[in-house]
Amino acid sequence: MRRSRIDIVVKILDVAKNGVNKTAIVYRSNINFTLAGKYLNLLEKQELLENKSDKYTTTDKGKVFLQKAKELTLQLEAPIQEAKEMTPWLEVPQKVKMKSRASGAIYL
Repeated sequence: MRRSRIDIVVKILDVAKNGVNKTAIVYRSNINFTLAGKYLNLLEKQELLENKSDKYTTTDKGKVFLQKAKELTLQLEAPIQEAKEMTPWLEVPQKVKMKSRASGAIYL
């Protein structure tokens, strides 16, 4: 499943809380350098992230944003989890064994 833009922003802000370079953001956020550059510019313009001598650090405004984004994510995930628990018949089994009539082979 693809991550949303907000998921990427939250990950970058979380990684940069203690000050890291661009390479660390790329690897820990699992994005490429081109995409990282675009997000870092956006976050700097919004004053959620600051760059001092090639170290990116989440600002106080960024930490507030990060906290609110995490709270919102938790609030949205709770009803989804409850719905899954109420309708277990909708879930697809993890492994299904099927036996071929022709060859007798078992497939997972």
